[in-house]
Parts: sequence; C-alpha cells; structure tokens
Amino acid sequence: MNPPRSNRAITAALWANAALLLAILVALLSRSNGSVLPSAFGQTQPPIAGGGGVFVMPGQTATNMWGAYLLDIDNQTLCVYQYFPGEKQLKLSAARDYKWDRRLHNFNTPNPSPNEVKAMIEKEAAGLNNGGVVPAGRTDPKAGS
Repeated sequence: MNPPRSNRAITAALWANAALLLAILVALLSRSNGSVLPSAFGQTQPPIAGGGGVFVMPGQTATNMWGAYLLDIDNQTLCVYQYFPGEKQLKLSAARDYKWDRRLHNFNTPNPSPNEVKAMIEKEAAGLNNGGVVPAGRTDPKAGS
C-alpha cells in the first residue's frame, strides 16, 4: 500500500528542512572563531598585543588622530606614540615613569615630575613615621591608603 501523496510531500519538505538546518550548522561551526554563540556587544575593542611585560594598545590620541600606547610593566613606563599620516611616521608624543605615581594617596595636579612625586612620597612617609602628622585628606595617621 502506497502512502498518500500529501504525506510524501510533507516527508520531502521535512528532509529538505533538516538538510538546510545541517548546512547552517556547518556554516556556523566553520567560522573563524569556531563558536556558535555571537560575540558580546562590548567586545569591539581593538586587540592588545604584548608579552614579556610590554603591551601595545592602538588608540585615538586626538580628533581624527591615531596612534599607540606602549605599557612597559617591568620598567613601569607608559609611552604614547602618534601616527602622522601625511609624513607616514609614528612619533613619540609622551613618556612617563609611573613608578611613584601609584604610591600617591592624595594628589590631583596636572604635571609633577616623577622625582617630585618621589619626594612627596618620602615626605609623606617621614610625616607618618615621625610624630604622626596627618597629611591633608587623611583622618587616621595609621591608615594605609
């Protein structure tokens, strides 16, 4: 006994649908990242390249100007390079040793030199160790940071 013609059409449509879904699955799995899940919306950052304590991050340095930020963790230095398209050159815009910056507790001015920052840290430490003088912005001379 032969199945009715409408059942054969439904069976053929179901097989075609299954084949199409399989083709979509193969296409998704063969993508470059190998994941079926889409990337998160917040993952549009440029990649950070680096290793051995030195990292390079491309970024915008001014309106319509681009460059790169170089972070040397071992030497505790941050450098900014700006690309000048007319000259086709990457030039050093700024460099900063941040070794002493990280030890400041209460500071907010534009541009002290690293030696000035070091002197402030030493002065603050001497005040905390000699007589318990509380630096501006602190309430407890024994408080850490």
